[in-house]
Amino acid sequence: MFKFEHPTFLNLLWAVPVMGVLVAAYRWWRGRAISRLGAPASVARLAPGWSGLRFFVKNGIWILALALLAIAWANPQRGARKQTVSQKSADIFLALDISQSMLAQDVAPSRLELAKSFARKIVDALHGERIGLIFFAGDAFLQMPLSTDYGAAIMFIDSASPDLITAQGTALTTAIDLAMESFDPEPGGGRALILITDGENHDADAEARAAAAYSEGIVLLAVGAGTTAGGPIPVGAAGGAELYKRDDRGDIVRTRMDETLLHKLAGSGGGAAFRITQGEAAVAAVRREVGRLQKREMEVRSFSEYDSYFQWFLLPAFLLLVLEAWLSWRKKNIKALFGLLLAGSFSLPAQTAHELSREGDRHYERANYREAEAAYRRASEIESGNPHTTYNTGNAIYQQGNYAESEHYFERTAQAAKDPALRADALHNLGNAYLKQQEYKEAVSAYERSLRLRPGDPATKVNLQIALKKQKQQQAEQERQQQQNQQPPPPQNPGQNQPQQPPGANQRPTERSEQTQPEQTQPEQSGEGRTTREQARRILETAVAPEDQRNARKYRRQNPGKHQTTPKKDW
Repeated sequence: MFKFEHPTFLNLLWAVPVMGVLVAAYRWWRGRAISRLGAPASVARLAPGWSGLRFFVKNGIWILALALLAIAWANPQRGARKQTVSQKSADIFLALDISQSMLAQDVAPSRLELAKSFARKIVDALHGERIGLIFFAGDAFLQMPLSTDYGAAIMFIDSASPDLITAQGTALTTAIDLAMESFDPEPGGGRALILITDGENHDADAEARAAAAYSEGIVLLAVGAGTTAGGPIPVGAAGGAELYKRDDRGDIVRTRMDETLLHKLAGSGGGAAFRITQGEAAVAAVRREVGRLQKREMEVRSFSEYDSYFQWFLLPAFLLLVLEAWLSWRKKNIKALFGLLLAGSFSLPAQTAHELSREGDRHYERANYREAEAAYRRASEIESGNPHTTYNTGNAIYQQGNYAESEHYFERTAQAAKDPALRADALHNLGNAYLKQQEYKEAVSAYERSLRLRPGDPATKVNLQIALKKQKQQQAEQERQQQQNQQPPPPQNPGQNQPQQPPGANQRPTERSEQTQPEQTQPEQSGEGRTTREQARRILETAVAPEDQRNARKYRRQNPGKHQTTPKKDW
């Protein structure tokens, strides 16, 4: 299937013939003006180098470039993958009364306008069902057969007017009979007729026809438009005063909604009756009644994806504009220029940066991280400086275990991105890369920078605590090794018989296991046991309150299979 994504831009093509006429008119006017000056040969010597061929070539390039730009802006598309979708639906006919009595204004703005608004809401509420339209007054006609084209249904409803039908009155039996003929004759699937009318019936056997329709499996739902008090029927205005319909004696005709008849019709048709003034409650009730109908499975063929081809028109238009700017009005050898135009028009661009990014996203979802990295790198070559592409490249590299290389991309993203959320994600993943390499001090710094941009992120807080704990263990291990290196070796007195101590009696006790006694995180002190200002600031910034700990535990329960150092992905 071929279509234009933005067809309104095709209106620019009307400028093409207009510009052609203007160019031809200017050329004709110029020729007449020159002929008044003297002989053409003499005038040509006064204006050397001017070429009529070059004049038409430059203006022709402009016109052709404009046409190509209009088509490129409209974005021609073609269905790339066609699939058959099955859906279950019922068949619904909306029968709308468009008689003159529906112009009464006992409900604002009028019965007909309120009925049209109600019908549009019904169409929106019944998406997925097949809907048809019947307009009736003294006669009835099929406005739209059963279809899933809801846009067309709303367009026809908006155009409903008493002027569409000459026979006035309210013939409900005609509308019911036409609906019975218009439903598919094949058995299976629920069928319903929704009558939107004021109930002023001029036929005696409407109830019998409703019962006959119900015997054929058609449920009738009646929606009353108007009030029982009623109102006059406007027929125009004269001298600033409203004119109303009058009877033979000259009295103003007053139309009233026949609610009793509507309830009888709904009872005979196996359905229910509602008032249009109930608004959304009536729409919801109609949707529930339709939902009880039996559904019939049907196949709908649709296009799930479209490929864009705007670049096939955009590049030739760009080359034409460059050529027109370079082409002089004076005579030159333009054969080479036409060769350049011909060669450039057939050289089509490769994939765009957006398409390459989408390709990388698809590989990333399938865990093909090497292919995703290659696609992101090609996108970066076309659109350099895009922080999202840089960030996604770092994620693909991280997933391959190249943590040191991914640091560079996360740091670049954090510096170049203007979106605080993207910068926070990049710093979070930078901390993950440092944490994987046991560079705990750098990981702590990256997590703290991320939390300054997004203080409430539970994953970053949990990872920060892991990095702080690992950093303290690393420092304790380094201090222990330094103390062992600085301790003097024990004196040896060979030849003297001294009692041997049991192994390990003079050794330092090993570090207690976290499983037997949890390690408490204490702030480091300097001087005479006092905490420095910088250490106090870091404790205040990175401390995890009980509420944050509960959020972190909740985050881990919601993501049981996700490791805390999984990189955040940008889509």
